[in-house]
Amino acid sequence: MEFSVNKNLLSQTASIVQRAAATRDTVPGLSGMLITAEEDKLILQATDLDMGIKKIIQPVNVTHEGSVLVNAKYFTDLVRYLSDAEVTISLDETNNKLNVVNGLSSSFLNLYNPDDFPEMPLDKVTFIKSMPQSLLKNFIRKTVIAAAVTHFKPVFTGILFDFSDDFFTMVASDTHRLAIIKSDQIRSENMNKQYIIPVRILNDIARILEDNDSEINIGLADNHIVFYTPEMDLSCSSRLIEGQYPNYVQVIPSNFVNTFLIDSERLTQSLERAALLPFDPKLIQYVKMSFTPDELVISAYSEKMGEMTEIITDLECQNESSVELNFNTRYLLDVVKLLNSESKNIQIGLSGPLSPAVIKNPSDENYTYVLVPLRTG
Repeated sequence: MEFSVNKNLLSQTASIVQRAAATRDTVPGLSGMLITAEEDKLILQATDLDMGIKKIIQPVNVTHEGSVLVNAKYFTDLVRYLSDAEVTISLDETNNKLNVVNGLSSSFLNLYNPDDFPEMPLDKVTFIKSMPQSLLKNFIRKTVIAAAVTHFKPVFTGILFDFSDDFFTMVASDTHRLAIIKSDQIRSENMNKQYIIPVRILNDIARILEDNDSEINIGLADNHIVFYTPEMDLSCSSRLIEGQYPNYVQVIPSNFVNTFLIDSERLTQSLERAALLPFDPKLIQYVKMSFTPDELVISAYSEKMGEMTEIITDLECQNESSVELNFNTRYLLDVVKLLNSESKNIQIGLSGPLSPAVIKNPSDENYTYVLVPLRTG
């Protein structure tokens, strides 16, 4: 095998594919990147069995076709620090090493056995739906904040993709908060299917997706969900989480004691200052929020550093009811910062001091964030 390719293009592609390689000492093939040169293209693949990524570079000057399996992390790091000159890569069959030449730089890398690389389920995909990459990227960004990192119920470490006749809906929850976003522009006729996809994989996919309206397809292959471009020059697969996702509709309050409209920039700044107070890592950092028709008083306390109080008068409300409750500071700040980037005001619907609150962009009915208040002593 021998080929020459633009260094920046190779580095960019390797960085994307390397995300799917195993990072811990395991089966060598799972920490490797399969590099295949054929005709005028280069195919890079990696998988840890839970996630797989395949990306094609074309056109490439291929002198001799072939495949090698090299350590994904080291190969990616090496290419990243090469000069911008063209890179020539060839297989030294006598010593079973990969020769990487870049200007006056030359490196020989040890290889794994290509037979150790598992087959990826990318060639037998059943198409489900396509959508703009920017839309999927935005949907992921707005839901991953609510998913659990670890949980005794694996479904909460994933994001639900819910396809119905009327809406495409994505849902995430760690049982303390819930994020739901939907689109009536993405319809799947004659389909009523749900898939739960690990949040870790979706975080990586969001970094790969483009901020434009080019299409990304979603398909199914065995027990894997696959995201791929129509040209198949990029494919990302993920093992699905098995289980039944709870009924998320029933946890969204429909009746409120009062609903407040608050200046989003002012609220963001107040919560960011509150989050600066150090707290006992064994405890949950929280803010006390006292809502009245005239003002919102935000209080935070730190046994180590002191306390703070912020008063926001830039607000509107639907009635004269007052509500006092406590929120996890980070959980509230996550959604407030997100909505502050797109709206001048944030709408907070309160259903009681211990009942879930609904936080929204008042001009966007498609996104809802539900946050459960804290019980504190």
